[in-house]
Amino acid sequence: MICIDRILFPTDGSDAAGHARRHAEYLADRFDATLHVVHVDQREGASMDVLEVESAEVFQSLHGIEPATLSLPVAQVQEHSVAAPSAADGILNYVVQYDIDLVVIGTHGRRGIRRLLLGSVTEEVVRKAPCPVVTVGRGAVPPEQMEDGTLLVPVDFSDQRFRLLQYARELVLLYDMAPMVLHVVTAKGKPEAYGRPARGPDPSVLADRARQVLHEEVEGLRKNGVEGSVEVRTGSPAATILDMAAETDAAFILIATHGRTGLERMLMGSVAETVIRQAPCPVFTVKSFGRTLVPNDENADA
Repeated sequence: MICIDRILFPTDGSDAAGHARRHAEYLADRFDATLHVVHVDQREGASMDVLEVESAEVFQSLHGIEPATLSLPVAQVQEHSVAAPSAADGILNYVVQYDIDLVVIGTHGRRGIRRLLLGSVTEEVVRKAPCPVVTVGRGAVPPEQMEDGTLLVPVDFSDQRFRLLQYARELVLLYDMAPMVLHVVTAKGKPEAYGRPARGPDPSVLADRARQVLHEEVEGLRKNGVEGSVEVRTGSPAATILDMAAETDAAFILIATHGRTGLERMLMGSVAETVIRQAPCPVFTVKSFGRTLVPNDENADA
């Protein structure tokens, strides 16, 4: 079972932040978690400084930001201003200081110095946060409209796929979605699951082998009452994932930020980065380091 006690929602008052707020509130409500609403006051040379805000009205008047307490009890929401040299620094330091379990952040924000643009603040948070991050773009539907949708789970046969399947089992129950596990066959960097063809890689053979392995692994979801499907395609991983998301009208994408390439912690990976940038729906990113929301014994059993 996924355990979430503290959710961080960074906001700059932009429309994208407003979309992200609804998803943050939904998750806080479902997990009975405390929602930390944070605005970063960027000050050159500032050290990390968290300022308590006495009320939502004060928070709104200080930053021109609509309070996040639309549907949650006041006691379940903490609203803070953070002084930091940059928005990313403020968010990341807050994550560590308050032991945050999950960050929910908009992919685009205000233009100018105080913006939340993917490629700057959001990208840095996704890369460096020691916990999972949900990114929400302008085109994302409200969380209550995600029910009965598709949870797209791209896997690349790294060890991360077992953790992803555990997350998938919980998220589909939370949103009443149907999981689709997707693998994209590519000739570069073939995983062992493909087997070792004697005469070079035949895409159709590789696809059949990948499909067989995934069906066996998805059986674990079915044993827990979750009916999942498997799709194997050939092509560019990022482009194929995005095409599949559009084709299935995916409500959520669950992806690992690091795959088989052994990238270091500070590198996100080109596939995950492209998907987060262009996804038509929220993206839940799972890390190969830091905090996991899935108990270790469950991940080991997978």
